[in-house]
Amino acid sequence: MGSKGKYVFPSYIKMASLTLNSGIISFKKDDDYETTETIWKLIVPYLQPYDTIYEPFYCSGKSGNIITSFGFNVIHKDEDFFLHYNDYQYDIIVSNPPFSIKKKVFDTLKEIDKPFIMIVPVSTITKQFFRDKYKNEDITILIPPKRLQFSKKDVDLNRCWFDCLFVCYKLGLDKQIIFL
Repeated sequence: MGSKGKYVFPSYIKMASLTLNSGIISFKKDDDYETTETIWKLIVPYLQPYDTIYEPFYCSGKSGNIITSFGFNVIHKDEDFFLHYNDYQYDIIVSNPPFSIKKKVFDTLKEIDKPFIMIVPVSTITKQFFRDKYKNEDITILIPPKRLQFSKKDVDLNRCWFDCLFVCYKLGLDKQIIFL
């Protein structure tokens, strides 16, 4: 325990923090980790059939620039996805959504019913909300060759303590699990 009731996590765990105030533990979510060019390169072959990509979770805007640099037409604006997803014409949604709202994201994606590729923690596919919505759907899981490492405030990090994968919906791929 650190000073003033704040638990200090080991240096390799920096994605969340706990604070103890009068016997109540509060949890601070930290969702502003960005996807690096190395990560996006892994899925470029799966984006080739699509003309326009919607990357709805902005953070600093780097993600959209990276995907655009691969030659794709990308819609990537600093606005609320849940209010604006119907404002654009696009073929596929691709993102690393804030993990703290992934249930809401996957609920909304199901309503939109367009192809998507989402980067999420492995545990996402075991959650009841995901199973309820997607168990009978055209889902493919892309498993990266190693643990994905993200960036924060333009600094590439090498400390992600959990595994992530790509959940793909309606891509029409032959396999349900693909090892990248």
